[in-house]
Amino acid sequence: MIKSVLIKNFILIDELFLEFEDGFNVLTGETGAGKSIILKAIDTVLGARVQKDVIFDKTKPALIEITFSHSKKEESTLRDFDLCEETVISREITQTSQKCRLNGALVNLEYIKELREHLVDIHSQNQSYTYVLPKYHIELLDAYIKSVDEEFTNNLALYGSTFKDYTETTKKLTLLRENNSKNLQEIDFLKFQLNELDSADVGVDEEEQLERELEVLSNVQSLKEATEGIYYSLGSDDGVIDALAKMKGLLSRSCDCDERLREVENSFIEAHENLKFCSDFLREYSQNLENNPQRLDEINERMSLILKLKRKYGDIFEAREKFAAQLSEIEGDFSSVEELEAKQNELEKKVEELSCALSLKRKKYAGELSGLIVQELRKLELSKAEFEISTKDKKADIKGIDDVEFLITTNVSSSLAPLAKVASGGEISRVMLAIKCVFAKVDSLSTIIFDEIDTGISGKASNAVAEAISNLSKDIQVFAITHQPIIAAHASAHFKVSKSQDDKTRVCVEKLDTQEKRLEALATLASGEVNSISVSFAKELLKS
Repeated sequence: MIKSVLIKNFILIDELFLEFEDGFNVLTGETGAGKSIILKAIDTVLGARVQKDVIFDKTKPALIEITFSHSKKEESTLRDFDLCEETVISREITQTSQKCRLNGALVNLEYIKELREHLVDIHSQNQSYTYVLPKYHIELLDAYIKSVDEEFTNNLALYGSTFKDYTETTKKLTLLRENNSKNLQEIDFLKFQLNELDSADVGVDEEEQLERELEVLSNVQSLKEATEGIYYSLGSDDGVIDALAKMKGLLSRSCDCDERLREVENSFIEAHENLKFCSDFLREYSQNLENNPQRLDEINERMSLILKLKRKYGDIFEAREKFAAQLSEIEGDFSSVEELEAKQNELEKKVEELSCALSLKRKKYAGELSGLIVQELRKLELSKAEFEISTKDKKADIKGIDDVEFLITTNVSSSLAPLAKVASGGEISRVMLAIKCVFAKVDSLSTIIFDEIDTGISGKASNAVAEAISNLSKDIQVFAITHQPIIAAHASAHFKVSKSQDDKTRVCVEKLDTQEKRLEALATLASGEVNSISVSFAKELLKS
């Protein structure tokens, strides 16, 4: 149950702290007084979408904090959220960011929305008219069945995932089949490209090696002349090597006289050996150099082929790897058609089996839920009303094979017809209240909030609605925003909402904790002013 709400700097609320009771809490006030702002604040802290324009004073953040206390029963249903006796949820809104906290720790908004499903049901006027639409009727029926049948809950989740898998498999299979001819053409083209690259058989360093060889063959004559000239200068009679040998001999004899020249002698010996190696290498190199026009043509032709492939494919080796991977993937798709067909058949059988099981449960519980709703309608001054949940077969979709629709008649002379076509605004409100009363007995929720559930009703119907809400509040905490004094009189805690107009317009809330204040508020609701007649009427309401 909601223990307290703290609202700061939110829309027209400067700062407000409210403590609630565990029975029937009612909020009253003139139209436009700000009752819906309090409801919006509770909705906001529990995950509703909100814009930064809700900030009252733009220089400060808006803050909403709500404290829940939990019974032992609720603690067991909230075990997955690791909560205990009390839970504090807050949401801070600034011009640039929004932060949600659970017991002081930052959490994401989706987590709060998930937790909300186990804490509070906020029923607005919009929800009443939304539930008139047949597409929501299967959700209401399923919500009831899930609250009383664990097997249905598990099968519904399994069906959803299985149907999704079946749909995705069917789409993929259809796409593969449609693309068969296109894929065959692509396979032929990829094989042609791979064959072209494989036939060329270009080595990793081949282009670089060919460039070096081409450079040599293109300059054979000049290389031969240069290397022969250097060789003759070094190795011929009276060449550099002979002269160096003579110098080495003179230096060797000199070393016999002075050992200090020994290091220089060693250098001469090393130089002589090095030049001898160079001379031998250049002689052999020069002798082996020859013009080879045929090899030159071969290299030019090979280089031309490599350049052509590079212009066509870019990096030759990356292109070959990419084409091979694409070919493997497409050929794999062809082989996976049979696998997908087998998987599709298996999933189709599973979808059929699960949808039939869900349908049987829906048909069974549709009658049970219809009976419970009729019982509640009887209490709400709809004594002649009949209510039935119709289930018809349809093509399987994500929710199953059932077309669910609520049918109602409020007159003995009329046959059952869709809720949207038959019920008036006041009747719709009572149907929704009846549904909520039924669900409250099976749900783990501890709090329900009604935003003007009394719309379109008056007289005896108002009294019946008040009695229903009062009885509901014996089991769970109930909040109601109302303009009906009959309903407000049944509350165990009454909060009056008003606006103050000083330097700024502000929303104020007063808990009416004395008999006198309650009489005044009920008298105002009844006649718009406090006089002897309206006060007398308010006293009678409180007595009853």
